Amino acid sequence: MDSLDLGTHFKSLTRENLFDSLSHIYSSNNLLVTSRETSKLVNYLAPFSVLKEKGRFEKTLLIDDIISPEEVYPIISVYNSLTIIVSSDMAGVQQLKKLWSFLDNRKHGNLNIVVKNLTKSFYEQIYSEIFHHQTSETFVRYAELDTSASVIRISAHSKILPWKAYPVFIHDNVFSLNMENGGLSEYFDNPLHVVSNLSHSILDILSETTTRRGTIKIKNIFAKGDHSSLLVKNLLEEKLPKFLSSKLSFNEQEFYSNKLSGNADLVVLERNLDYFPVLLSHMNYMGLLDDVFGTEDELNNILSTKEKLDDELFNNIKHLNFGSIGLKLNKLARYIQLELEQSDKLKDLEEIKQLVKNLGSLTSKQDMVRKHTNLSETILRCIKCDKGSDYKFDIREIWFELQNDIFELDYKSQLKRLFFMVEKCVPFEIAMSLTTLISLINDGLRQGDMDAISKSMQLNFGLRGALTLKALLDHNIIKVNTKGNDFFGTFTFGKTEIETTTASTSIATTGGHTRPSEEADYEDIASVGISSGQDVYKSTYTLISKFWNLHPLEEEDIDTSRIESVFDYPQPSFTLPSATVPLTVRIVEALYFRDFLKYKPVNNISKRPNWNNLNIDTMFKGQTIDKNLCDESDNRKATSKGTLGQQYVIVVLLGGITRSEISAFQYLQGKLDRKILIVTTGLVNNKNFWRVMGSE
Repeated sequence: MDSLDLGTHFKSLTRENLFDSLSHIYSSNNLLVTSRETSKLVNYLAPFSVLKEKGRFEKTLLIDDIISPEEVYPIISVYNSLTIIVSSDMAGVQQLKKLWSFLDNRKHGNLNIVVKNLTKSFYEQIYSEIFHHQTSETFVRYAELDTSASVIRISAHSKILPWKAYPVFIHDNVFSLNMENGGLSEYFDNPLHVVSNLSHSILDILSETTTRRGTIKIKNIFAKGDHSSLLVKNLLEEKLPKFLSSKLSFNEQEFYSNKLSGNADLVVLERNLDYFPVLLSHMNYMGLLDDVFGTEDELNNILSTKEKLDDELFNNIKHLNFGSIGLKLNKLARYIQLELEQSDKLKDLEEIKQLVKNLGSLTSKQDMVRKHTNLSETILRCIKCDKGSDYKFDIREIWFELQNDIFELDYKSQLKRLFFMVEKCVPFEIAMSLTTLISLINDGLRQGDMDAISKSMQLNFGLRGALTLKALLDHNIIKVNTKGNDFFGTFTFGKTEIETTTASTSIATTGGHTRPSEEADYEDIASVGISSGQDVYKSTYTLISKFWNLHPLEEEDIDTSRIESVFDYPQPSFTLPSATVPLTVRIVEALYFRDFLKYKPVNNISKRPNWNNLNIDTMFKGQTIDKNLCDESDNRKATSKGTLGQQYVIVVLLGGITRSEISAFQYLQGKLDRKILIVTTGLVNNKNFWRVMGSE
């Protein structure tokens, strides 16, 4: 099945499921309460006029705008019923608590709580903390809860209406859970919820394609990271067997398990492998638009300037490096102008008729070119001269130049530039991003330098700076380097003794043979299930960068005028400054190609995708899974089965995906003979990363 068709199918199912939940609201004259984030999803699914009819709503209210009970109660009191739509994450619980605090001991009629993808943990929290039921009663209700039920009564006037929502299809090949802040908050503080939701989403893709034309069946599974591995185990040991036994007959199960050939590789990775894409500015067009203008509605692709990016031209140029689109826009503008000028010379009646047919197309294309030319010129003005923004003088241009130099500067020069930037009163996000980049590149900061940075941040940004630095240290995103300055200390490569000697947990299955996992004895294993913010680098960043070729040398003879699509670039290094390639993309790429490994070439002698001889466990902490479910590429004696035409790579990213990574994966798809599908918690960027760090 084509990914666009699957995305359309998911949207239809999610909309119908919402309407089904609203059908259990029997009163009229109702008030709808949602959060700003939830309202975007609802608006994406259906116009408000349709929603108003289905739920018999008279008015809507955003819970984000509610400040005091005195403000909201006069509005609520005139309605017979109150309906609130929330997600089942921590944000949903907090929103419900906020609303309930305004309603406590006040008459409000019936309360209908529509919960997106209801979980038992969400039910337990609101049942005990909001409705104040006894613990023993809560436990009994929790054990008996059926989250698939149409209606769950929690009090005489309150009920839960479960709403099954499917991933939202965005940007060519991405299926997003649309979690708040791209899922970063949940990833850092409630990773089990992320694991559960993503495993459900993978199962949604498998189940919906199994019952339709174009079945997707997993043949290989690869995972790196403790929570990635936890997701795989949850999928294989619980979700998939339950799906097969409940949805397929015995004969269908037999055919699916033993006769049907697999056609998809599942690759599960985590955000803690690579923070650089959320720290660096974007260089691709759609990423720069988000960096400069901000995105008001990611589902409908609406910028904060209210500009909607849904046209054909945007889809054609959104993945390109910003430096490539100017020539493309100029070329297209000249072509359209030439076509319009030719109309004055037409004399033949048939030619004139043809022009009339094409005129609408030409003028609409002209409007698209004009629109994106204006946006591009505005981006350039914002970078060159920031007088019209919150940024001072030309700080954006200085920041872009520094990002292109940062990996080449030595430690002292990097610190010098940091203090210079802070003295210039740069925005908080730039100062923090630069501090974090310096720590990551150098495998930590010296204690004296960390003290000076802390003092500077506190003086310039107050409590916000101090608390954000603490959150970064708590999650080991910024580290204090405690190694000695003696000669032999240099051989630890910037790591402490524990970090250089610990072994990662590893589970690997190749050709059907399982290698027993090693004992998980590294220091961050205690935080599994609690936080995903572990430091996973066992080698230095310098070594990792060289081995994975994260900053490939640029080819000087590239003709930018010939760049028509992402496939025309020689490397996937066009989306970030310093010609940076996202590590997540390289790790996926290494399963199929090894030609980019220049520092230490590693041959792949197996036809089956694999990470063999890549020293992944030597460089990164966390469990590794390389499991062959039904791939017989290397089995010469295997009997030929009927193979499915389209092949897939399903990439699952815990902790969200950046727009730079989306474009880089789009480039990788051009090299592969298979379709890449990305499943993730949401879109992340520099702004929401610092929003999350600042709220820790």
